[in-house]
Amino acid sequence: MIAQPGGPGAPAPTVGPPVPARLRPVTAAGQGDWLGGALRLAPGSLLWTPDSGVSANPVELATATTVPDQGGGRSRKPATLVDLETAEGRFQLELDPVLFEMSQQLVTEEADKRRGPTAC
Repeated sequence: MIAQPGGPGAPAPTVGPPVPARLRPVTAAGQGDWLGGALRLAPGSLLWTPDSGVSANPVELATATTVPDQGGGRSRKPATLVDLETAEGRFQLELDPVLFEMSQQLVTEEADKRRGPTAC
């Protein structure tokens, strides 16, 4: 992996190019509209950022919890959607669930490596 350097005041360095991914909010009223954006991976961060012109705030997904399928395994939900619970609320992310979990693991492991060994 190649990290892009960041100086003082610069955003956290990212690992690789942004990954296009759509996100939509889920509320008690139902599912919102799909929002175009991209995932930006950095040590300890898996940030979804909206495309230019999209009125939405970035959403941190590194510590998001995957919400289990409520359909008892017989859901009609496409296999490329991940239901998530974040500090900002509930969302659906249009991304393969396995790839999402691997991305979370990658940013966590990279952050741990940069912190160095911990004293026990």
